[in-house]
Amino acid sequence: MPVKVRPCRRCGAAIPPERLEALPDTTICVKCSEAVGGEFEVTVVPEDLGKGGSLKKNYGGWTVRRRRRSILPE
Repeated sequence: MPVKVRPCRRCGAAIPPERLEALPDTTICVKCSEAVGGEFEVTVVPEDLGKGGSLKKNYGGWTVRRRRRSILPE
């Protein structure tokens, strides 16, 4: 299935098909992504699996949260 070319949300240039194939939900080109520091803000939070009220911390894993940055046109 061919990937459709779409314009960058920030500068209006065409996003390369290779980028759209690797990141299908991207809305900005590589140049703009480097300029704004990436399309997403990523936060990693430890999961606490301990019993409620217990002082012992029992971390079982990590949760990765991704939040899309607000990107304004140039």
